[in-house]
Amino acid sequence: MLASGKVVECSRQENPELFSLVLGGYGLFGIILDVDLRVVPNETYIAERLVIKSENYIDTYRQRVDGAATIGMVYGRLSVAPESFLQEAILTTYHRVPETTYTIVSLKKQAESGLPRTVFRGSIGSDYGKSLRWQLEKIIGGEAGNRVLRNQILNRSSALFENRHQAETNILHEYFIPPKSLEAFLEQCRTIIPQNEGDLLNVTVRNVHQDNDSFLRYADREVFGLVMLFHQQRTPEGEAKMQVMTQKLIDAALAVGGRYYLPYRLHATPEQFRRAYPQAAKFFALKRKYDPNGIFQNYFYLKYGS
Repeated sequence: MLASGKVVECSRQENPELFSLVLGGYGLFGIILDVDLRVVPNETYIAERLVIKSENYIDTYRQRVDGAATIGMVYGRLSVAPESFLQEAILTTYHRVPETTYTIVSLKKQAESGLPRTVFRGSIGSDYGKSLRWQLEKIIGGEAGNRVLRNQILNRSSALFENRHQAETNILHEYFIPPKSLEAFLEQCRTIIPQNEGDLLNVTVRNVHQDNDSFLRYADREVFGLVMLFHQQRTPEGEAKMQVMTQKLIDAALAVGGRYYLPYRLHATPEQFRRAYPQAAKFFALKRKYDPNGIFQNYFYLKYGS
């Protein structure tokens, strides 16, 4: 539904400009009333894990994943332990198990987080906790060698990570880095994060293909996304420290041709935002075309586009 109240259909073929703008448009162009999605089959996988040096991550990914028809899912995780900080990785690949029939299986109830949560939360502010967790992940983490359903992998509870203390919080960053520049970016992170006393709890790596649909796209070519989970105090001082570190990490990403993910905090400067998203000026011009009276607004728009 547009700002005028008119309801329109959008797709790659119908109203393609508006379709492109609404994808990653952060609610600035209208209200999405109904969506048709194409889904993929629920498959059975066998997981395989490999511990590698971070500097070999891209080469290993190319050798094991690119062109491998049997792999249905893949992700990586980087060490946050001080002795191997962002220098070791675990690459987990999920290989399809051939099935003669596809049976819809009910999702299993998630087990209580218990010990895994204790180990994870015990790494907050603790070098020992981070080291212990990484050693356990390398030895027994994941579902290596076991059969697991795709839907079950995607049904994991966030209770493992959940913060339950009002005085502190966890926040996400995500940086999208060209493959050839991944190690150069990590080298900068190894300096920036400790220097700014960032309490990094987790880094997951995902491969992102080129996006040809979203207007304000972060992947205009193949990139690797680094999803970083930080812990911070909910104080003005904690927020100020996080903002300084975030801006430095964004500069490091921009320096190697990368970008940062928009939907988290508004810590990027307007200049950093424009450098990361050169299509932003046209994006906001089109926002005013479709919504001339500014019916749809948010803090992102007020800071960078109004």
